[in-house]
Amino acid sequence: MAFDLRQLWVTEWIVCGFFLYLIVLSRLRPLAPARRRRVLLVGLVCIVLAVMLSQLRPSPSLRIIRDWVPAIYLLQSYWVSGLFFLRPSLRLERRLLAFDTWLFRRTGVRRAAARAPRLVASWFEATYLLAYPFVPVGFGVFLALGHRGNADAFWMAALIAGFTCYGMLPWIQTRPPRALASDRPLWMPHPSLRRLNTSVLQRMSVQVNTCPSGHAATSVAVALTIVTVGAPATGAGFLLVASSIVVATVLARYHYTLDTLLGLAVGIAAWGVAFLSL
Repeated sequence: MAFDLRQLWVTEWIVCGFFLYLIVLSRLRPLAPARRRRVLLVGLVCIVLAVMLSQLRPSPSLRIIRDWVPAIYLLQSYWVSGLFFLRPSLRLERRLLAFDTWLFRRTGVRRAAARAPRLVASWFEATYLLAYPFVPVGFGVFLALGHRGNADAFWMAALIAGFTCYGMLPWIQTRPPRALASDRPLWMPHPSLRRLNTSVLQRMSVQVNTCPSGHAATSVAVALTIVTVGAPATGAGFLLVASSIVVATVLARYHYTLDTLLGLAVGIAAWGVAFLSL
């Protein structure tokens, strides 16, 4: 079978490049053999799948799979990047936490957040939960708005945002502020929401911090993409939720402020790259 690499979407080239980066890096970093094997296996499966889907004879069912499978690439990129975590940089954690302490004191954020009604705190805690389905729901809305022909552009925004953040995990290794005994949330949402978020993180998270924040980056990139192609009300709704996720990452102490600011910048940049392709 002759391969026509011109059939690959830009998104698929990005997938191949990212997982090849992780495979090569796994040979250079002091990882346990089991971790190296998993990086290799998952990386090769994603690369082969991306290439194979671009070469098979088009059909309605194949197009659906090709449209939606990038969501799996995004999830696997997060889990595989977590395998590179060896030990936290305590010095960097102290600096990030010191910056947050200074910023919250200087701006009065801690006092304002502590006085916020529980309903407000609960709203932000609940929107943080929405970060998980935000990307696939955003893509579903993107298709419903009649932009299936631009699926590659949507996933460019989401994957560039996510891969940029997760690709830094082998180099910037810290624990999230919520995991530090010296830190605590700035407000008190409904306990059930906090417990639910904690339970989800324990089951789905790699239990380490991503800098830049992947939640902030992907949410912003997807929201801006919907704004670009969607009706004003739809775009405003996605922007509201994305903005709330960004705020929740910091005030609920799931991320350091710098993580989130960098994630915001990455999300905007990723959207900009995808927007130029529309």
